[in-house]
Amino acid sequence: MSNQTKELKIPSALMNLSQIEKFVEEICDQHYLNDSYFGNILVAVEEAVKNAIIHGNKNDINKQVIITYHSGSRVLTFRIEDEGEGFDYSSVPDLLECEESVSAKIGKGIFLIRALADNVSYNDEGNSVEITFDISSIYRETTLSRINKLHQYFEKQKSLA
Repeated sequence: MSNQTKELKIPSALMNLSQIEKFVEEICDQHYLNDSYFGNILVAVEEAVKNAIIHGNKNDINKQVIITYHSGSRVLTFRIEDEGEGFDYSSVPDLLECEESVSAKIGKGIFLIRALADNVSYNDEGNSVEITFDISSIYRETTLSRINKLHQYFEKQKSLA
């Protein structure tokens, strides 16, 4: 199943997120990925699409979000692109390392994407993100590391409440 490309375009409305789940599920089924890895991919891609809809396209139903999937021999890559002006992705802090007042307000979606994917990169404008998942060997250690990051985040959030 290497070197496939598939594209999905959706209007910028959160009600269209259900299309993302079907899109990701079909791709994971083609690659025989288990449910936990499907969950990682789905959450990361949905968070990127939500960011594109809300922050990039400002919920403008006349603008689209384009989700492009590409498979290589060992990886799945999802590119999520919006029609917005972009943002400075380098200014978004790691929520595990920033002050509580900051972590309560910004970057939750980006944190989840970074925690669940193997590689995340943005174009220079900041209106397109590529999220890559290494599927050549899904190690128990990788899964446990991702779960640990999420537990750390949620423990930090509980301490803020």
